[in-house]
Amino acid sequence: MKTLSLRIFALLAAVALLAAACASNTSSTTTSTTPAPQATPTSAMMQLPPYAKDYKISITSPKSGTKVTANTLTLQVAATGYTPTCALAGKGDQAGAGHYHILLDKSLVNMYCTPTATISLQNVAPGMHTLTAVPTLNDHTEIEENATSITIDYEPTHALATITGATLAGASSITILSPKNGATVSGSFDVVVAIKNFNLSCDLMGKPSVAGYGHWHLNLDSMSGPMMGMGTMLGMDCTTVFHATTQGLKSGQTHTLIALLTDNGHAPLHPPVASEVTVKIG
Repeated sequence: MKTLSLRIFALLAAVALLAAACASNTSSTTTSTTPAPQATPTSAMMQLPPYAKDYKISITSPKSGTKVTANTLTLQVAATGYTPTCALAGKGDQAGAGHYHILLDKSLVNMYCTPTATISLQNVAPGMHTLTAVPTLNDHTEIEENATSITIDYEPTHALATITGATLAGASSITILSPKNGATVSGSFDVVVAIKNFNLSCDLMGKPSVAGYGHWHLNLDSMSGPMMGMGTMLGMDCTTVFHATTQGLKSGQTHTLIALLTDNGHAPLHPPVASEVTVKIG
């Protein structure tokens, strides 16, 4: 009996140790797999400069729920707390300056700095859609907490033919023709490009990708970084001439202008298709 009792005691002790080990392992596993805290709108706002909270934008026309029968829609917008200007886009942030983005069903269409913004409904399915105006800083950082949205009911009287993918004759390319490498630029100047084997379309901006279609961005000094490199984007275009300005840049500085092809969703082609020149600010 004494031997049996000792064996039972030893068995119970072993069970206790095993249970403790399992509890320890469970605790360790739980701790290591706990999801990291996610950023909230409030914490995101804290990363912005203090003046950003004052940037507000509103869509004054059309009213939410409007039925749209045309294939374009012009929004009337009003900004408060800052003055929208495209001249400083892609350059250093400064209080009181910025622009705004228009999103169609949460996809960026384009940047704007005027009281009106015209949106093409090319390749948009009939039905309900959401348009959002978002105030932004010069580096295109969106102040999402101050965004405003409306819905529209798109019921076209004469629907546009859907643009489908194109077969290209060769590799796509973009080349900056003007200004020349090493040139001095000042005030307003044009960046002229030549594009081969690629179809430019403003109407498809913010729409699903279509093979062989897109537009191009003009960046200053870099095409990498957050937001697919858009932090240094001076603007986006669907013609071969971009109207640029040296406003916000200092005389005597040297900068690199980078033209790059992008798809409808503003993502650079992969691998990147780009051209660059170095200019001096006069």
